[in-house]
Amino acid sequence: MKYLNLSLVLLLLLAGLIIVPACAAEITLTAESSEYYIPLGEAADIPVLVMSGYDHTVDGTLQFSTVEQLQNTGTVMTSTKNRVYTHTIDPGASQITISAGTSSVEKSMQVQVTYDYTDTSAVRVTLPVITIHFVSQVPQPSTNRSPVTSTSGAGTGNVPSSSSVQIVQQSVSVQQQAGRDGTVQQALSNSQQSQDTSALKEQLQREAEQAELEKTAFEEALSRDALLGSVNESLAADGFARQSLSSDPTSGNAGTFSMEYQNAAGESVTVAGAMENGAVPSVAETSKAPVNVTAPLASNTTYQNMAEQLKAQGYTRNTTAVNISATGSMVNLSFQNPGGKQAFINATTDDTNVTSISLATEPDAPFDYLPLIAGLIAAAVIIGAVWILYRRFRCPVVMVREPAGPSLWEEPFDHRAAARELLARAETAYTKQQHAEACGLAGQALRLFLSRENGAHHEMTNTELMAFLQSREGDSRKTGEILGRCSDVEFAKGTLGADEFPAMVAYIRSVIDTRS
Repeated sequence: MKYLNLSLVLLLLLAGLIIVPACAAEITLTAESSEYYIPLGEAADIPVLVMSGYDHTVDGTLQFSTVEQLQNTGTVMTSTKNRVYTHTIDPGASQITISAGTSSVEKSMQVQVTYDYTDTSAVRVTLPVITIHFVSQVPQPSTNRSPVTSTSGAGTGNVPSSSSVQIVQQSVSVQQQAGRDGTVQQALSNSQQSQDTSALKEQLQREAEQAELEKTAFEEALSRDALLGSVNESLAADGFARQSLSSDPTSGNAGTFSMEYQNAAGESVTVAGAMENGAVPSVAETSKAPVNVTAPLASNTTYQNMAEQLKAQGYTRNTTAVNISATGSMVNLSFQNPGGKQAFINATTDDTNVTSISLATEPDAPFDYLPLIAGLIAAAVIIGAVWILYRRFRCPVVMVREPAGPSLWEEPFDHRAAARELLARAETAYTKQQHAEACGLAGQALRLFLSRENGAHHEMTNTELMAFLQSREGDSRKTGEILGRCSDVEFAKGTLGADEFPAMVAYIRSVIDTRS
């Protein structure tokens, strides 16, 4: 019987081995340090790296909470500002920025970043508290600073619906104050405490009123902006009406904003950007709905052929991301087939023409060896159990092995060859004096190669790529300079110097040829 019991144990072990747990996707927020020192008069803009393990964009709510404490004898007053935005996180690496404003006096504030979204249930990512010190003299940076990070966890489902400012007053007794200062003689009288309380209240009230005036002026400036007006008209023509506006002004004519639009079918579009000196240079328009693309792209024959090719292969339009400026647009369209495989069309347009366009299909997932390993372990357990039974009962066992089926592999997408082809097209355009198109194709070649080389399944934007490279590499400055120059020339913000383009091409080709 002991052999039979041992066989049962082995079979139970087999059952446990073949149950393979699934690893849930996560979102992780990481800041470089828990403390920052900002010179007086300079903006406290703290970058936060976002890493998403999802294979699709995630829509959620981003909340910045700042807590500032003002204290005088007898009174402690806490000013809490809560700012709430809608925010979409793309797969892979991206970046958000904590903007805590500026200060003309030395002070400290605490900032917490929270991102709420829904997967199968409410999920929350809360970055540990970051302390920002506004100082007249920045101390020497510490050599042992460690990053702060947080990963997805269960959320409450209770997300603030709007931004707010809260002022809380806490009285401190004379004995408490005296104990803190060291002597009873240093504690002020009750009448002095009352005066200090009134002064603090007036100061905070003035700050709140000034913030409200800046918010009103900022949103009025947004309503007059020409680029936002044209975006609003385009969405209205597609049946989308604006539902909400979230703004975070740093003054009456500068700051960031996010707008939510919705149509009768419940599909939504988010428009976000920043105003500088009373003008919005560009906006990012994102949607999970297949909204209309720009007019130059919609009428482009190459785009139409690409869309028809994907449709014939079973792909349907998924998400839409468009970066719109006064001189043109950068469009990213994603498609998905019934098996979950994705494809992307990336295009750059000016006012009337498509200057570059590319199609990329997500390669098939690599062969999953885990089931094979589990199967081999299971086979070993079964063989062991049969051998024990054979030795016990002397029953001959005939093992029949099934022939293994052929392995089905497909050739993966050759991003190195694709990047070289784009670079060759860029050189051809340059010889024809088509400098904008040449720079657009050269920048796309570098983005495509580095995106795929680092494991991304789509071509990253300049901002996404630089944030990712800075988190991985020691020096990505040259890459950033090349991408910036290509974008400037492509969108008519600059011109090429003598021999500048051949030097850029040589650098890009060296990156493509030497990286492994």
